[in-house]
Parts: sequence; C-alpha cells; structure tokens
Amino acid sequence: MLILRRLIAALLLFTAFQTNAQSTNYLFECWRKQVKFTQSQYLKFSYQETLNRFEHSFEPWQQSKYLGKGTIWSNYINFFKQDTLTNGKRTYFSKLEFTESNMLFLDYGDKDLFPVSESLFFNQIFQTARYSPIMLINYFFQQEIQIEKESNEDVAIYRTIINKAIVKLYINKSESLISKVTILNDDELYGDVLSTFVYSNYSTRSKIFYPKTIKIEKVNGQLKDEVIITDVLLVDKTPDLLNKPADYEIKKDKEVIPVIRVKKYSEHIHFIELEHTDDRVMVVEFKDFLLVAESPLNSENGELIISEVKKIASDKPIKYFVFGHYHPHYLGGLRPFVHKEVTVLSTKSNINYVKYLANASHSLNPDSLQIQPKALLIEEIVKIKTITDGKFEMRIYNIGDKSRHTKDYLIYYFPDQKLLFEDDLVWIKRTGEVKQASKRQAGLYYAIKELGLEIDTIIQSWPVADYGVKTIIPFNDLEQSINYR
Repeated sequence: MLILRRLIAALLLFTAFQTNAQSTNYLFECWRKQVKFTQSQYLKFSYQETLNRFEHSFEPWQQSKYLGKGTIWSNYINFFKQDTLTNGKRTYFSKLEFTESNMLFLDYGDKDLFPVSESLFFNQIFQTARYSPIMLINYFFQQEIQIEKESNEDVAIYRTIINKAIVKLYINKSESLISKVTILNDDELYGDVLSTFVYSNYSTRSKIFYPKTIKIEKVNGQLKDEVIITDVLLVDKTPDLLNKPADYEIKKDKEVIPVIRVKKYSEHIHFIELEHTDDRVMVVEFKDFLLVAESPLNSENGELIISEVKKIASDKPIKYFVFGHYHPHYLGGLRPFVHKEVTVLSTKSNINYVKYLANASHSLNPDSLQIQPKALLIEEIVKIKTITDGKFEMRIYNIGDKSRHTKDYLIYYFPDQKLLFEDDLVWIKRTGEVKQASKRQAGLYYAIKELGLEIDTIIQSWPVADYGVKTIIPFNDLEQSINYR
C-alpha cells in the first residue's frame, strides 16, 4: 500500500511539473526580462563592430571589411542610431531614427535623407536585431505569436512573417533570454538567404537583461560579423539626430514595369535593351543556334530575355549563355538559362560561383529552375574560344585582370565586322572633349593591342542611357583617350 501511495504521489508530481512546463509563456518571460522596463526609458549603449560586405569586388566572394562604432538608443518601439564606419582609408557616418510610424535615415556618405520605401521601413524592425533584440521581442509579444512545435526541452521557438521574411526567435528556456534570431528572406541574386544573430554574454542594467556579444552570419554563412556592446545606461529621452522635412514621407514601393527594345544590328547580331535595368544584352545568331551574352540582376529578367530571343529566331535553340564578368548586371539572370539546358560559358575563377547561383534554393520566390530543377551544363573558357557555323565567326577572349576590374573578364570580338562587345570598361562622355582614359579604359585598349584585334566600333552592355556616357563608341575615341595630353 505504501509503495502504491508513493507511485501515485510521484505521478501527481510529474503531472504537475509537466503542466507547469507546458503553461510557461517563455515569450512573456523573455519580454519581461529584456523589454518591459524600456516602456518608460531608453537603453542607451555604445558598440564596436566588425562588418563584412560583398561589394563590386575583384573576384567572387571577396569581402570588404569595415570597422564600426556608434551609439544606440532603443526602447520597445523606437530605435535611434548614430555611427561611423571605416575601411582603413575613409570614414563614413550615418544616422537613423526609427519609430512605429516613421523612419529617417541618413546613409553613409550622403548629405540628404535617404528616400525610405515601405519595404525598407518594414524590414528595419528585424535589422535592429543586429544590435539589440528589444524591438523584435516586443513585436512578437504584441502580436501574440505562439510557440512552435519544433521547440525542444532547451529552446522555445517562435515564428512569424514580416514583410515576406520568415523571422524566428529562439528563447533559452532555462534563462528566458533570447539566444538567437534567424531571418530567412528572398534575395534576387542568391535566392533564400538566411541571416543569424547569436546573443551571448548577458548582463543587466536596472533589471534589463541585454547581450554584450552578438555574432552574426549573413548570406547563408558566407559573411560573418561581430558586435560588442559597452557603456550601457538607462536614459529618459533620445537626442534629435535628424530633422524631418515638411514633405518627407514613406514612399510606396515602386512597381518595376519592364520596358524592352530589340534592335537588329546586323544579319547575325541583335541587341535587347532592358530600360528598367539600363542594360544591353547581345544575341548572336548562327546558322543552327543562338548565343546570349549577359543577363542582368535576377531570374525575372532572364525569363524576359529568353522570351524575346524566341521572337528573334523561334526555330533556333539557345546553345550558349556567356557573361563578361561575374557582377550581377551580367550574371544575375543566369538561372532561366540553366533551366533551358543552355551551356554556360565561364572562366575557371567563376565556375564555383556559377554553381552556387545555379544550385541555390529559391523557395520563397520560386523561379523556373526551382519549380523544375535541371543540371547545370558548363564549359570553361581559358584564354580564347572561337564559335563558328563555318561562315560566321565569333571569338571570346579572356583579358583577365588587364581589365583592372575583375580577375577574369571576357570580351567578344567579331572579325568580319571589326566589332567588339564588352560589359563596362569604357567611360567616355557623350558630349565634350574626350578625356584621359581611366585605368579600365587603358586596360581594355592595351589588351586589344596585345591581341592584335582590328576594331572600328565598341559596343558596351552597361549603362545604356544613364551617366551620360557613350555606349556605342568609335574605336578612335578610345585611342584618343589613351593619347590624351
């Protein structure tokens, strides 16, 4: 009988423990410890950070490193920041005022306020997670987000969607503190992109718990940053960092309406101009097949280009897709060509990057390759590739770092027409005197001379209309810029 009573008592105790564990609102407990006391005051802190970015770099995955420092004022609904970034050569500063209904932003290097769109405004709430989880915790709490089934005995997980991004909070159950935030959103080039913020080394200031160390992974772990929090205080108000103009407002997101023009240059060469991206795509027509050179920015543009190519020669398949260098204006629309089982021509240094783009998940904004996966067909160009149908000939040259722009750089030459097509190396004003050649221009000129190419005309892919430069360039202009005195 005694044994039975002990078993019943143990069972009741276990049941009470389970009920209590299941009824614990970890989100509320986290809010209470990290947010509640900011309803009447601001948490003011200084920080230092290392920040890495992908920019217009020399080769794929090359990172630009910045060191930053600044001051932040944050409470449950407001986030103010002023900071500086340095890359070892120059120092830039920015200012931000972000509230429930407004956002003023002075971007790095700018003198005027950045025009804030609705997307930028709605995304800002999870951008604040880089420095503090306060606003994000409060957002989840106010929205009464429920715990996810994927939670386990150590971590309570909460999930919601903010401006099409999937945002998750991970709360350490034993401490009721945020341990991690993940944000999965769509990037037009990289597809599904995961950003992760890991919070550690917690401390307190007047009952408010805050992390002193934040480790950040961006672009699916390709970039890694760190933020260190120091000098934490509670204050009653924020400074006036920016002045709001009388006519300042959050702009509605602009709808991109594609405008496309197809121009026949010669019997074998056509150009597709995309006004909405300011790019020129080249279509080369051979006897039994086609080649497409360049596809800007994203899959949508790649699909548009393929559609226009079919109108040029509906009975001929696209055999090759080639890009002059790896930057997005030339490679971003790659994936629809992979889906069409077109052979991609690439230099060695870009092959792994092409594979990454071709294999990236695009589940948040599915394109044709996501819906119907196909294997990447790729062929390496070393120094030169000649494409011919027996009568018409095209040569693709890799001028490499002579371009002074990227490690590998392809140019396209048509000997019969003394024509050269290239991406973005020549910058000669449409009007006025031809000035001295830039390093890029000079690099192209000397590469042409070294290859012994006879050229009358150079046609450039980008830009087509912007920046006031020629993009159909007499070779004499290039020569004149080299001989400028």
